[in-house]
Amino acid sequence: MLNLHNVVQWSRSNGPGTRYVIWVQGCPRSCPGCWNPESLPFVEGQRVSVDALYAQITRSRGIDGVTFSGGEPFSQSGELAELARRLKARGLSIVTFTGYTIEQLREAGNPDWDALLSHIDLLIDGVYIEGQQTDAPLKGSANQRLHYLTGVITPEEVNALPRSFDVTIGSDGLTTVTGFPPADLAKRLALRGVTL
Repeated sequence: MLNLHNVVQWSRSNGPGTRYVIWVQGCPRSCPGCWNPESLPFVEGQRVSVDALYAQITRSRGIDGVTFSGGEPFSQSGELAELARRLKARGLSIVTFTGYTIEQLREAGNPDWDALLSHIDLLIDGVYIEGQQTDAPLKGSANQRLHYLTGVITPEEVNALPRSFDVTIGSDGLTTVTGFPPADLAKRLALRGVTL
C-alpha cells in the first residue's frame, strides 16, 4: 500500500507536458522552508494500493507522464517502483523529486531504490535549501540537480519550460497550489491555509 499526501490529476508545472502528480506522505528530512511541510510527518495519509492508483492514473486522458514528489518518494520506493514499471509500459514518462543525491541513492545498495531509479526518466535531486531560490525550471533551490536518466526527457525540453505553478480547486473547495510559485506568494498562501 502507498501512503499518499495528495494527488493532482492534471499539472503543467511539475515536468514536461501534462502530468499526473503524486505526493507521498513522510520524509526523513525537515528542510527549513519546505514548501510542503504537511507531507513531512510519517503519519497515515491516503492509503491506496498500487493496483488502484495505477487504474486511476490510466483512466486520466491526455497526460504525458507522472511525477512523484513528497514527502520523500524513496521512502516508498518499492511500491513506486512497481507503479512506475507499469506506467512506463503504457508509454508514460516518470519524473521524481528527491532530497537524496543520486550518488547517495546509487551507493546505498538498496534494491528498492535501485528498482525505482531504473524506471525514472528525470530525477531532480538534493535537499531544498532556503535562501538559495532559483528561477531555473523544476528546481526549488540552486543546489538541486536534474539528471536525465533515459533520454525520454531532454534538457532542451526542460529548459524551454516556463517557471510556473498550477492552482486546483477541488469539488470540496480544497485549493492546492503546485509547481513553483514565487516564494513570497507561497508564504502568503500558506498563511491562508492553502496547501502547497
